[in-house]
Amino acid sequence: MPTYSDYGIVLNSSAYSEADKIFGIYTRENALVRAIGKGARRTTGRFGGKLDQLSCSQFHFAKGKNLDVISECEQINSFPLLKKDLHRLTNGILFLEIVSNFAHEQESESTLVYDLLYDGLNGLQHIENIDLFVIEFVLNFLSIHGFRPQFENCVSCSQEINKNEYEEMKGYLYSSVLGGLLCHKCSQFIYCKQIGVEVLDILCNKKSSGDNSVLKYRGYLRQTQELLMEHLNVRGKNKIKTFEIVASL
Repeated sequence: MPTYSDYGIVLNSSAYSEADKIFGIYTRENALVRAIGKGARRTTGRFGGKLDQLSCSQFHFAKGKNLDVISECEQINSFPLLKKDLHRLTNGILFLEIVSNFAHEQESESTLVYDLLYDGLNGLQHIENIDLFVIEFVLNFLSIHGFRPQFENCVSCSQEINKNEYEEMKGYLYSSVLGGLLCHKCSQFIYCKQIGVEVLDILCNKKSSGDNSVLKYRGYLRQTQELLMEHLNVRGKNKIKTFEIVASL
């Protein structure tokens, strides 16, 4: 039976039999791998906590007809500080759901996605401004997949956005369905919402999670996250459910 090794992060799992589980694992070289962990449901099994959600390991897989089999795994990082803080943990699970919602087998961008997810989970353990860090993660994830929102030109007619004109109005016109800003003419027949100048500043990465002057933007972070979740929901396989939990914290 052919075998292969790869680094991976456990996205989710489900019961398969009395003793086994099926795992969704995002790997660095092979993208999404669905594999059986034999005996993984047993508390005294050989895998222990190595296959817990959020766990990063080096995996050894055996190729199967429909599902691969996890033959061995060596844990690299369990991101322990996430599990000590509900806000950090919930956002970590949000990262997993976002990746899972777009993941496919043998994606060409798997290395970029894996590195972003690993760095995101690791950074989430220590970063002070969690909300802004989440926004940065989502924007980088969208960039990898070619879905980053368009802010320079009208997403409908490609006319350049006159930002001075919009700043006088204290807002921009944004379409989540099309994925970017609209000019006034296009906004008359395309559904859109108005977003504040501060929201656009955040989306354009004018403020980073390590910036101490971000206090004036704090009230706009949740609005920005909501806009990005809507943007993801339009393009992903399923609705991002974890964001509703994040929003309630």
